[in-house]
Parts: sequence; C-alpha cells; structure tokens
Amino acid sequence: MNSIPLKQYGVTYSLDFTRNRVRIQKLGSFRVLGLHQIPPDAEIASAVLVRKPSGYYLHVTCYLPREYFCYPYRLREAVGGDFGVKTKVTLSSGIKIDFGVHETPRLKQLQRELARTKKGSRNREKIRCLLRREYERIGNRRKDAQNKVLAFLRLYGKVVFQDDRVKGWAALFGRQVHSSGIGGLKSRLRDSLGAPVPVERFEPTSQECYACGKKHDLSLSDRVIRCGCGWSCDRDLNAALVILRKGLGLGPDQAVGSGPCPNSSPWRGKPLRGYWGAIPISA
Repeated sequence: MNSIPLKQYGVTYSLDFTRNRVRIQKLGSFRVLGLHQIPPDAEIASAVLVRKPSGYYLHVTCYLPREYFCYPYRLREAVGGDFGVKTKVTLSSGIKIDFGVHETPRLKQLQRELARTKKGSRNREKIRCLLRREYERIGNRRKDAQNKVLAFLRLYGKVVFQDDRVKGWAALFGRQVHSSGIGGLKSRLRDSLGAPVPVERFEPTSQECYACGKKHDLSLSDRVIRCGCGWSCDRDLNAALVILRKGLGLGPDQAVGSGPCPNSSPWRGKPLRGYWGAIPISA
C-alpha cells in the first residue's frame, strides 16, 4: 500500500503547529516537517499519507481565499505561448524560456551497478532503492521547473496556447521531450492558470504569416518565416503571435497591441499588430 486517504481533519488526522507533530487515527503521533508551508488563514481539508522512495509524506489539501492568488499588477492582459522542442516556451512578448533536467551521472552509474548484480540478492534490492530515490529527485527537479514557469505565466491576465499532442513528439525527439517534462506542463496549464485559452490542435500556427494570414510550406529546419507582404520573423515567435490572435478571435486586419518591429525593413518604425518586446523584470 503506497497511500492512505485521511478524509476528515480533526477526526482521521490532526496537526499540532506548535510542536510540529501530526496525529493519525489508529497509527499514533509523529513528528513532521514543513508545517510552515500552510498559511495561517487556510482552511484545512482532507489529506493523504503517501509513501515515496525517500520517505513518508503527508499531502494536505487547503482552501485559501481567491485574493491570495491575485497579483497586485499584470505584465499584460493577454499573451500567446508556443511550445517547442529546441525552445520549450516562446511567448508573444518576445520572451523565450528553455529548461531541461537530464539524466544525472549518478543515475547512469546506478544503472550499470544494477546490471552487474545477481537477481534476488540484497545488494540488488539496495541499488533498486537508490535508483528509485534518484528518479524521484529528478522528477522533483522537473516539477520545480514547471512550477516556476507557471508562476511566471500567472502574471498575465490570459494565456493562449495550442493544444498540441506532445506524445507524438516523443517519436522524433524522445530525450529532449522527456527531459523537459513539457507534456506535464501543458496538462497543468488548464488547472493552474486563472484564464487559459486553448487553440485547436490542427491550426497551422507555425506556417501562417502573422501580418497577412498567408500560409507557407515550411520544414522543421526553417527557423525564420519570410512573407511577400514584408513580414520577417522568428518562426516560434510568429507562431506565438498567431496563437494569441486566434485565441482572442481576431483576424489579421485587427489590432492586438502595438509596438515596433525590429527586424523587417518594410515594417521598421511602423506600428505592429501584436505584442512585441521583452519585458524588463527587476530582481
């Protein structure tokens, strides 16, 4: 058994914040770490006692007021995001986010040691336990990267993204997709953000010109889109702008924002229909 549900606070389990202890029905009282993570004004609900390779954990469900998650400012009212393999997230504001947690040298060493052990021996079971702990550590690092990306996206009023099938990407870019956990990030966008706006999966966002809406036949090696209307832009950034426009239900002739276009001579110095420019963030 890897988990035990504790359905009612105060009956099946209770927390003592002054002594850092938890009392579980029919199991007794135990010392627990991390109770400071629960805000003082939180309403404590159910919990789950979970066994992991690194130890036992108590996952507590708390309810907080909606104002607790409201930020005092917004970077922008809406932003579009394009997910990829080389650059994990490209925003329509010009920001590119790249992250990845690969297999550690310790994990490879433990795998080699496991292959040399005898089946059924105590040494083999010991190495398997160390392997499980190392996999858990890598998974925690990937989840931490996802949490930081989601925390940054909450600074926008609306986040528009395309509902891609990331599972199909693994057939071509298996290691790069698995090391980033981009599939888990996309699945958490719907639940973690206040106003997520998904775009249809089969919309040709990467091959469509943002300025005029004309479709181009581009291969994966083409990283820049150049249109006859004079629009020239990075492929991922162009896709993020198209996703933003489609998510808001606007056409190519409708303005989404304003800003100068820096890289195309026919558009240089003229107003651009879209969000552009990196956002300065103070430390």
